[in-house]
Amino acid sequence: MNDDTGPKKAYLNPDFIESTDGRLLRILAEHIEPEARFEHYNVSDTIVFFGSARIPPRDEAEADLEKAKRENGDVAKAETRLRSSRYYEASRELASRLTEWSKNLEDSRRRFVVCTGGGPGIM
Repeated sequence: MNDDTGPKKAYLNPDFIESTDGRLLRILAEHIEPEARFEHYNVSDTIVFFGSARIPPRDEAEADLEKAKRENGDVAKAETRLRSSRYYEASRELASRLTEWSKNLEDSRRRFVVCTGGGPGIM
């Protein structure tokens, strides 16, 4: 049925899609949607960074350390995060270099796109 009195289509039913039973469809969508987006933007080659979502950029780690010192927080933990931030900065540098390298390839149809998790940290 296509009217409002009939059952909802499963893919339009948030109770189903967000349920345990709908998990497989959500996983499949997480694969298919980016593929469609890559095709739309003509992206065929990607470089994916995997890493910790908990490693902060240096400026954030420095601010956290100062706050820990000022407020009697966990200074040792903040110092560890600051030391680890070098990996975040190294990842940014590598991504930048790979992007510049890709932009300068002779074959303009062949470009490598750096992909990340889109959230905080190295991913």
